Amino acid sequence: MKQTKLWVWLLVLSLGALVFWRSGFCDFSREALYPYEKAFGWFERTFWLRAQAVFSRARQASRNAMLERDVARLQLVAGETEALEAEVARLRALLDFSPPVPCRWLAAPVISRGGTSEVWQRVRLAKGSLHGVRKGDPVVVPEGVAGRVIDVSPHTSEVMLVTDPNSRVSCELDVPGEGVGVVRGILYGGGSSPSADPKLALLYVVDPLRLRYLAREFEPAPRTRVVTSGLGQTFPKGLTVGYLLESRLEPNGLSREASVMPAVDMAGLDEVFILSSGVEHAP
Repeated sequence: MKQTKLWVWLLVLSLGALVFWRSGFCDFSREALYPYEKAFGWFERTFWLRAQAVFSRARQASRNAMLERDVARLQLVAGETEALEAEVARLRALLDFSPPVPCRWLAAPVISRGGTSEVWQRVRLAKGSLHGVRKGDPVVVPEGVAGRVIDVSPHTSEVMLVTDPNSRVSCELDVPGEGVGVVRGILYGGGSSPSADPKLALLYVVDPLRLRYLAREFEPAPRTRVVTSGLGQTFPKGLTVGYLLESRLEPNGLSREASVMPAVDMAGLDEVFILSSGVEHAP
């Protein structure tokens, strides 16, 4: 009996010592690790989180730069697509063009212009006498009359635009059903607004053309189409030249003068058509 009690007390004392030792060891281990844990927390708060923020901002900046490059590339592709669509539309208009009068027609590219001071006056084409071009041949585009050939070499031809101040075209108004008969006049080139510096001529809009010697009794409506009359043996009848802006009596009161906007954008000429009958016209 005594021996059994002794073993029970030894077991109780052993368990108590074990619990005390383990509790003390845990406290000791926690106290021993405390400075390192505190240092690690301070390092994490002071450096690591800031470093993560810097790296995050760097990654975000890199991503933004990549997105900006993608946007710029897409804008470039969109611009190229629009330019290609415009070119396709222009080429389709050229392919669908058919001369409004029976004649031989020849497509010709514009290779140069008359310089900054004559951008509204002359253009040079890459077709000449070897291609059948003759002096006086009309030059047109699908929108209307551009000018006429005034000089020819074997491989090139010089064209005077209808906006040249020296240009003269016999025209009439397209006024069907007005009951006033044919209203004819002479279309004078407008040129460009004068500038002290010829290099600045490109900054000026072409002046309206002047249609003179119209019948004084008839006042045409704005936007009336102006077409070639066929007189003068240069331009065939019925080609569009421009559209009327306004009209007024001339100072002498004997006839009416009108301002006409050209139907053709002379500054945008790239390809034109030369209409030719194969007979050289008078100068």
